[in-house]
Amino acid sequence: MWKIKKSLLEDLMQSARNYYPDEFMCFLSGNRKKEVIEEFVFLPSTNGKNFASISVNSIPIDDTIIGSVHSHPSGSVRPSNQDKRLFSKYPVNIIIGTGQREVIAVYDNKGEPLKVKFL
Repeated sequence: MWKIKKSLLEDLMQSARNYYPDEFMCFLSGNRKKEVIEEFVFLPSTNGKNFASISVNSIPIDDTIIGSVHSHPSGSVRPSNQDKRLFSKYPVNIIIGTGQREVIAVYDNKGEPLKVKFL
């Protein structure tokens, strides 16, 4: 079971708040063998009300990149088809809903809900 520090999740949620009403996006880094998410990686991005994008060429070729995080200003945490295409590249993916109330959802590389343990 994947593990993530509560403080890291709080930092991610604050980042989503800072970008609101635009979407925000970054990547997760950690240890695949231990299934631990240790940090997040910001890369130059383009952000708008209904999208966030990062150039594929700017994503490091690095085994420690294990997932993605992005926000949905609408508050919905359901992945779109485009989200699922991104998810297919990583074992852990987080959507943060930043609408009227904050909520998070975690998905695997198939877009299925994934349970994580908070440390």
